[in-house]
Amino acid sequence: MQAAVTATVTGSALGVGSELRNFQLRLGMWVFLGTVTMLFAAFSSAFMVRSAGTDWHAMPLPRILWWNTGLIMLSSVVLDYGRRCANQSRWGSAAAAVGGAGLLGLLFLLGQLDAWRQLAQAGISVPTGPFAASFYMMTGLHALHLMAALALLGWGAWRLWRGALDDEVAVRGVASLCATFWHFLGGLWLYLFAMMLLL
Repeated sequence: MQAAVTATVTGSALGVGSELRNFQLRLGMWVFLGTVTMLFAAFSSAFMVRSAGTDWHAMPLPRILWWNTGLIMLSSVVLDYGRRCANQSRWGSAAAAVGGAGLLGLLFLLGQLDAWRQLAQAGISVPTGPFAASFYMMTGLHALHLMAALALLGWGAWRLWRGALDDEVAVRGVASLCATFWHFLGGLWLYLFAMMLLL
């Protein structure tokens, strides 16, 4: 009887500790995303102001960027499915979905490399002009953040794969953290792509 009570109390304490840790991780993530938002807001403001200059010459955007946009949107759908699976303790499906989203994200990065290759072959590089310089800078910064998100997804997929052996509350928090970062980067890409198309 005493062992059962002790186990219940210990389990409750673990749950409370995990909830607190999840809250701290979410708070840290939102602070980080706030700084990333300010960084890209500053760059996009400079981009828009600079577009009024007489030396501003828009360049044709590679068509593969449309495919990339579809890939990152699909990856968000897949990742959200994984988060829902984690909430239902379907650890295998959750891990597979997070891994699948990561694979789509990797394909997105390869598409970005191909877009840069196409532009380089067309003679468009950073010194070509302010539009080209802004394009390379913003897409490059986005790619760096996406690589960090891929590392997070890899860690999340591993935690989800062994979810039944771990603290379930903590593992669900990891899935939520992965989804938050990934959806943010997906939305950021849509914003950047739309801005580049319009300007």
